[in-house]
Amino acid sequence: MGVYVSVTGFRPHPGLARLARFWWRTWRAAQQARRAPGNLRAELRPAGGIYHTMTVWTDEASMRAYVRSGAHRRAMIGFRDLGGGRTLGFAADAEPSWEVAYARWQREAREV
Repeated sequence: MGVYVSVTGFRPHPGLARLARFWWRTWRAAQQARRAPGNLRAELRPAGGIYHTMTVWTDEASMRAYVRSGAHRRAMIGFRDLGGGRTLGFAADAEPSWEVAYARWQREAREV
């Protein structure tokens, strides 16, 4: 059985108010992801001065339903005011380790 993996890296713009809004939105979206149908794993990690999320899903459709709903959808409204980042989604045969997913993100992620 395969999985769908999403890795996002976000670098907030400077400013305490922006950072607070970023963390609030991130926390709420992470809570939503952990409860979302089809979610197998939701992880938050800083790396290289960038805040990352890695989620693993039973399928891409489950991930897309999550992205378009609830706290995640609200977090995406005006996110460019808070900073910028890169994202990567990919199918895998099994859940990858953080190290494997992060290395792939470094090579293949696209700007959002």
